[in-house]
Amino acid sequence: MKILLINPAFYDGNDFRNKFEDYIEWIKGGNLYVAPFEPPLGLAFLTSYMKERGHEVTLLDMQGLLMDSSELAAQLRAINPEIVGITAMTPTIPEALQAAAISKSVFPDVTTVLGGVHPTLAPEEVLADSNVDYVVRGEGEESFAALAEALAQRLPVDDIAGVCFRRDGKAVIKEKSALIADLNTLPMPDYEAFPIERYIEHNRYLRSIRGISMIVSRGCPYQCTFCAVHETMGRKWRIKSPQRVVDEVVALKRRHNLEGVWFKDSIFNLNRKWTKEFCQLMIEQNVDISWQALTRVDLIDEEELVLMKRAGLTQLDLGIETGSPKTLLRLKKGITVDKIKEKVALARKHVNIFGFFMIGIPGEEEYDVMQTFELAKSLDLDRWTWSIFSPLPGSALYDELIAEGKIEPYRLDHHQVHFTEAYEGICDIEPVRLKALYREINEYFYNKGLAPQEMAG
Repeated sequence: MKILLINPAFYDGNDFRNKFEDYIEWIKGGNLYVAPFEPPLGLAFLTSYMKERGHEVTLLDMQGLLMDSSELAAQLRAINPEIVGITAMTPTIPEALQAAAISKSVFPDVTTVLGGVHPTLAPEEVLADSNVDYVVRGEGEESFAALAEALAQRLPVDDIAGVCFRRDGKAVIKEKSALIADLNTLPMPDYEAFPIERYIEHNRYLRSIRGISMIVSRGCPYQCTFCAVHETMGRKWRIKSPQRVVDEVVALKRRHNLEGVWFKDSIFNLNRKWTKEFCQLMIEQNVDISWQALTRVDLIDEEELVLMKRAGLTQLDLGIETGSPKTLLRLKKGITVDKIKEKVALARKHVNIFGFFMIGIPGEEEYDVMQTFELAKSLDLDRWTWSIFSPLPGSALYDELIAEGKIEPYRLDHHQVHFTEAYEGICDIEPVRLKALYREINEYFYNKGLAPQEMAG
């Protein structure tokens, strides 16, 4: 079948350009949120998977192409697809639904399918939009392929795991797709399906290197209350074999003349045996590429870190989040402020450190934000990214806020879930003040200005 996969942008083309220009110093400093711009690796996985099964697939990356929604109709007419698949996170669900509406306006009979985090968590809400024919819940490769096959042969879809639909005006909601146990069975993501050079260029600002992102694992066993990744990828951690990952790194390096890769996996080094074998292969095969990876503070081990550095590791990205002991407990991070200081100091002896921080977490007062600010200064990190807490459907904190009557289920203004906006009543800081603190903190770190003024201590 002829399939069009759409990656909707957080912002239309001109809006993104304006934000990029307005916040260029923040972006160079490491801010990932003011102008989010990450390659659509989930759709790239799906593109490869569907092509492997004989389908004609086009990935239309509205974000990477800086495409305005008004340009989408022309692209649809040129491609003339039978199925339009659209990915959606909570922040992009308005744009995803708009893409479905445009698809139906151009081709009323085209089949529209939404997948990704938000449709997985709120399938009934998404199916309430008449422009959406199907929702795929959970890991999408197997379910989407089965749906396409059923549609091609005009067979019923009732028994396809993870595929939700409407019948007689009512939503039929299915359990999530089964997790793919062996990620080695998946083909390598199709990096050529999206404008990779734009992301490589953007990476120069964020990472000071000609590089691109990779995802080689799925799932997370930890209990962080602000995160919902377990709802789509499960709690069981699965990863490709060390040799398979090395092969993909080498292939990307050769095809795109890369200097580095950034492993965007929630946790890269969860399994010591796997990490050791991966590093040994990188050294033995003289891959000669820099790489960066995300991990948890409590997984930093000096012996392992030394080996990782020998294998090319130049930077660790750490989800520090907060310097408030009270908030660390609320987030269920399983670490203390003292442990953060100890492990970051250890890691900084060997590699650069990039820190993720968040303010405005439920229950926080200005004092908690000040503690986070002071911790971030004391750690002397190489780069930072700051966000304002947004309640994500599927996270424990989202459920707690509903129970407390502070938000209504799936009644959020999705345009605000960009991690740079402040909601009323989420924490004990007024939204206007929280936004001001956010700007002042960013200005301090990214423009090396004066310390934020009038922060409560």
